[in-house]
Amino acid sequence: MILQRVLVGTMMFCALILGQMAFADDAAVPEVAQTAPRELYASFNLKYVTTDELAKNLDKYTVIDVRSQFSFDVLHVKGAYCVPFVLPKDEFDARVKKILAETKKPAAFYCNGPMCAMAHRASIRMQDAGDPKTYVFADGILSIAKKYPTDTLMYGTPLKSASELISDADFKSRLLSPVKVLAQTDADPKAVIIDIRDPWQRAGISLFQMRDINIPLTEPAQLKEAILHAKQAGRTLYFVDVKGKQVRWLQYLLRANGVTNFWFVKGGAQSLINALQQ
Repeated sequence: MILQRVLVGTMMFCALILGQMAFADDAAVPEVAQTAPRELYASFNLKYVTTDELAKNLDKYTVIDVRSQFSFDVLHVKGAYCVPFVLPKDEFDARVKKILAETKKPAAFYCNGPMCAMAHRASIRMQDAGDPKTYVFADGILSIAKKYPTDTLMYGTPLKSASELISDADFKSRLLSPVKVLAQTDADPKAVIIDIRDPWQRAGISLFQMRDINIPLTEPAQLKEAILHAKQAGRTLYFVDVKGKQVRWLQYLLRANGVTNFWFVKGGAQSLINALQQ
């Protein structure tokens, strides 16, 4: 019954959304690859720096975080620069080159972890631009945050301990299957459903019969306002992203504001579309 009540228009455009997701930026879907990027891009002979090497030699590298500004603000390596890989190519290249011209140190790109391709692609792009002295910190932000917490900043403040990080178990406990989310939101007319995808990813199509609101992570002030309003009203919050990965960083914002009544769609919008097609 729930699936039958979903807008017919949604079903008509499912193929369109899936097609867009195939080309979605890695900032939105940082773990799209089935094969580890290190293996996938092996033919490019990229240089790598490990967690230990980077932490012990931070002053020798220009550390560049290629994730979104939102993720960077939540947690980043001390002294890192934020240059989102989703920026237009010319803008990304120009910003990186300007930073490197000022620091005169080799770049070390990083993103979320070993399955995130953005850091690898950024390094390849710099190689193509004629700069072979670039490195990939493939272990990613959580690796250094867990092993060297004081070398990472959370909302601008150095971590004292890795215990300040949200655990995998805590994150997974907030994930609900698409079918369960559809059932719960259908049964609760007061539920607040927030789609945090960028407008181009959403393509103007609602997966919740026009009940959801679109507030991308690029609008943190608006997002926080909506979250606090729902909290004050005692309403349950549900969040959907592209692949169920961005919400991990959103959980820090929820925790910082004392929000406890919330759920994430496991697998994000793509899993919802798959459920609706079955």
